[in-house]
Amino acid sequence: MDFDDLGREHVHTRQIVCQAYRRRDGWWEIEATVDDQKGEEVAFRSRPPLPAGDTMHRLSLKLVIDNDYTIHAAQATTTIAPWPDCGETDSTYRKLIGMRIGPGFSQQVREHLGGPLGCTHLNDLLGQLANTYMQASWPDRMKRLWKLDADPRRWPDLRAIQFVGQCHAWREDGETLRREYPELADKTTGPDKE
Repeated sequence: MDFDDLGREHVHTRQIVCQAYRRRDGWWEIEATVDDQKGEEVAFRSRPPLPAGDTMHRLSLKLVIDNDYTIHAAQATTTIAPWPDCGETDSTYRKLIGMRIGPGFSQQVREHLGGPLGCTHLNDLLGQLANTYMQASWPDRMKRLWKLDADPRRWPDLRAIQFVGQCHAWREDGETLRREYPELADKTTGPDKE
């Protein structure tokens, strides 16, 4: 079966926009917004229906992150939501302050902001925020590491190349790794094996 074989009707649009800013202090300000718009009327039992074309959710989350993956400021904002209670958890997102993006981050988020402690939609944005931070800060991080040493095997922070082995293009036996980081592609040599 091909797409649109039987016709289709638009019922929902979700847009997620992430933006990253380098601050004057060298840290990073990362913003993410989710916007859910309904293509059809949505009925509720205890409130008037949401008309087709109206926005069901508009929520944003901003983080300030240093160059060592640590969150220093967090601000959640619920602008539009279907229920008055929805924005009540906005202030709890300050619990992100002090957390480090990396191993264990998702578990900490679940412990401090999971279930009724937080908002599903804001929690979903955290993965996007973390990815945006990594994309934004990666070029600066790489410049610093290349200045230290041309050989990535001797870098003090290997998180800059943690994507190796995590997708098809960056597989350990692939052409991309052999071309970009030949030192990492040939594991039979290295500073400790020479």
